Amino acid sequence: MKIEMEFQGLQELVKAFEDAASDEDIKEVNKKIVERGQPVVKQIMSRKIPKSADIKLSGRGFGTKNPVTAHAADSVPLGKVSTKKTGISADVGWDKSYNGEHFYVKFINWGTIYRPPQEFIYATGREADAELQKIAEQEYQSYLDNTLK
Repeated sequence: MKIEMEFQGLQELVKAFEDAASDEDIKEVNKKIVERGQPVVKQIMSRKIPKSADIKLSGRGFGTKNPVTAHAADSVPLGKVSTKKTGISADVGWDKSYNGEHFYVKFINWGTIYRPPQEFIYATGREADAELQKIAEQEYQSYLDNTLK
């Protein structure tokens, strides 16, 4: 899952932060925000993924071939934190090219000709937005409080 976040209502704080911080400091604080945000997004996403009552009824062939060992909701992957200039990003969840044990989540999220999409990935992003903004605000304010004493 890749969601671009733009923090609204924090413009003044972000401007003060960018004015006071070096590129290396910006990169470090943004990395903290992403690292703190990943588990939040994972928790929200795992609540939104449907779970069968019986694990044998999940995955490829519903237990006949390559049975899954855990529900996808319990196995949401966290991607590596990557850096591009001062921008930091990390994936949470799966993308359309994923073909591992929980490949079927793409059919749940994006749908099939027989099943409408449930779109839990974008719903997760919308729900996580407020919490991620709070994390960003805390990290930016903490940096300013410690730097501008």
